[in-house]
Amino acid sequence: MKGIRYLLLASYLPMAALRAQPDTVARSEQISARLHYGFIIPHSESIRAVSNTNPAGLELTYSRMALSRRAWENCNCFARIGAYLNYTSFANPMVLGETFGAGGYFEPLLAYRGRTTFSLRATAGLAYLTRVYDEQTNPQNMFFSMPLSGLMALNLNAYYRLADQLQLVTSVNYNHISNGGTRQPNKGMNFPTASIGLAYQPRREVIPDSRQWRAAPLTQRWLARALLFGTIKVLESTDEFPETPRTQWGTTLTTGYRVSRLHAFSGGLEYVNDNAVREYIRRDNQPDNFRQLALLAGYELWPGRYTFSIHMAYNALRPGPNYADKIYQRYQLLYRAPSGLTAGIGLKADRQVADGFDVRLGYGF
Repeated sequence: MKGIRYLLLASYLPMAALRAQPDTVARSEQISARLHYGFIIPHSESIRAVSNTNPAGLELTYSRMALSRRAWENCNCFARIGAYLNYTSFANPMVLGETFGAGGYFEPLLAYRGRTTFSLRATAGLAYLTRVYDEQTNPQNMFFSMPLSGLMALNLNAYYRLADQLQLVTSVNYNHISNGGTRQPNKGMNFPTASIGLAYQPRREVIPDSRQWRAAPLTQRWLARALLFGTIKVLESTDEFPETPRTQWGTTLTTGYRVSRLHAFSGGLEYVNDNAVREYIRRDNQPDNFRQLALLAGYELWPGRYTFSIHMAYNALRPGPNYADKIYQRYQLLYRAPSGLTAGIGLKADRQVADGFDVRLGYGF
């Protein structure tokens, strides 16, 4: 508890200095502490035996929210941008251990009239895991194989104002930890939690009434995007071969139509040059046809300069069922600058298993 008090004090000091200055910039700052409690989803038979536990933990956050019209126009919403520190115990110290994490989040407000505010938060960060898979000492932990993995979460939050500077926070959260297929085994852990806590603000928020604001008309409905992506995948060691890292790179070409300012439907092509698949094929003495070409079709959410897309992919060209699935899902979270330069991350998922995170860079038209 002493460490938490020091963290809250350190977070408050710069805000106290800001409070003494004239309010020339319309923004809100917030720190919060929440307790989490949940359960693990046994999404695969191989992890069912160790899924019957209840993760519990603590989360500390700091965030800022700009309240100007210019900030609102970035996503047609008011949104907090923040950072978090967290700790979670999986209630099975010998097999699953604990995790310590840090990262950032984007939290647009959904409703903010009266004493209650609702928001939706998208979180991405890193998780340090104290127990991971080991063939000899920890063979039951098929969730994790790397001490450092990625965490993604989606949170629905309700804030209730207790006083001008203090709010009660309740949330339902869906959390996912995975290394994205970088190393196997990697079933990944999905664990929903409920949380409760307190949020403190040096000054009471006064959110402008944006109902009188009108975003610029949507003049360009057709969209086009060209992205290059890359990542590294690690083949686990066997009796015959050592652990082997291999690169994966490719390109995605997308076109689509925006049916409204927020919603679009799109499709395209994705070419993948997967050197991990190439290595598997080499080991099996099969023909060297490791390249893949997929057809994409799906939906995109456009909150301002951010884009979140979900595509189903049909692998029209693939090396075979032992090396690549015919159908997979492709997720992208992208940011498009005013110049058209676009950057972000992608995730490929085969059925219920994440097959790899990647970094993406390109141009949007």
